Amino acid sequence: MSCPTESEIAVTDSYSTSLVTGIGVATKPKRVLVADDQQDVLHAIALLLKLEGFESQTVMHPAAVIEALGASGFDLLIMDLNYTLDTTSGTEGLDLISSIRKINTAVPVLVITAWGTIELAVEALQRGASDFIQKPWTNSQLIQKSRDLITRAEQARRARVELEEEQQESVEIQRKLLSLNLPAQHGITVSGDCRSMRYVGGDYCHLTTLTPSKFSVSIADVAGKGVPGALLTASLRGLEKSIVTHDVHPQQLCSSLNEALAEIMPIGKFVSFFFAVIDAESRNLSYSNAGHNPPILVRADGTALELRIGGGVLGLFSDWTYEQTQLKLESGDRLVLYTDGITEAESRHNEEFGIERVKEIMVHHRTASAEDIQRSLMQAVTQHCEERFHDDATVVVIAVQ
Repeated sequence: MSCPTESEIAVTDSYSTSLVTGIGVATKPKRVLVADDQQDVLHAIALLLKLEGFESQTVMHPAAVIEALGASGFDLLIMDLNYTLDTTSGTEGLDLISSIRKINTAVPVLVITAWGTIELAVEALQRGASDFIQKPWTNSQLIQKSRDLITRAEQARRARVELEEEQQESVEIQRKLLSLNLPAQHGITVSGDCRSMRYVGGDYCHLTTLTPSKFSVSIADVAGKGVPGALLTASLRGLEKSIVTHDVHPQQLCSSLNEALAEIMPIGKFVSFFFAVIDAESRNLSYSNAGHNPPILVRADGTALELRIGGGVLGLFSDWTYEQTQLKLESGDRLVLYTDGITEAESRHNEEFGIERVKEIMVHHRTASAEDIQRSLMQAVTQHCEERFHDDATVVVIAVQ
């Protein structure tokens, strides 16, 4: 690596200092880690950085780079690609970049390469470097690139903070969409929970009081996660609320939702949806399943039934039709609704939790309360995947006394 002369450093002093003041760095010097196997190069760059208002630390070996980055925070890493005498392949530096990105994805990395080694510079960028500068470099080039990288990194950090704040606000909206508050009606109780893979998920469930003795329950999984999934979820919620009345029929609701969603859903996106109306007084349950994971009804004697009748997922084809059916709830029944984040939760050995485990837990705990069953099921899934959820996971349990 070529190094600047003392006269070159002096020439750039006033220009660079004004830049430091202009971006507000003078009040809190930025910290730069410099890595090279030549002591004179390290000394020259450190002197240049000091004159320009930076704080610096120098190291001579790849292992020292990793140690320094792990010990304290730096705003920039300036590094050579070769650390062994007479070596010009750049392999050491490329491997170092890969190692850095495994432990620190935020710190910008400025690579200094030999003249004519564009291919090596490109590979460095592919490995995770932020930018490169070729030899022979000038002080003004090095300082300007350093400032630009630090500024971009700060902007990216601020953007991440703003995004996290927006996502936290979206969480509150999402929680309202996951409405599971319903007083016990004629001996029927409900309990639910949702674990979102990200701040905002694509799962949705809602309970609506239709009459003093009748309520509806819906659960859905929108194809799309994060904020886009939440926006589609909000659209589904709004559509459902606008259609549901005290005498709603599950079949008609699914048809209406499908027709409306088909007009607004992005290509390739869809919604799996289950909707049921429960009359707590007569104990009648009518439902339609639009391509959703089949809810499981466990009778008092341990018999497990899958509620599958309905039709295809919502939002793909506007002319799809749906069916509904009705069954009688009995004392001791337990009904669980869930999304595929439950059944598809994987262990470290890539084994899915599966519907059979859901049935086993439901049967084993069939005399427990809705809340206890919900907690037992979610706990079992969480232990199975060791809290490594790859999808939103929602559970709703309905207990008939």
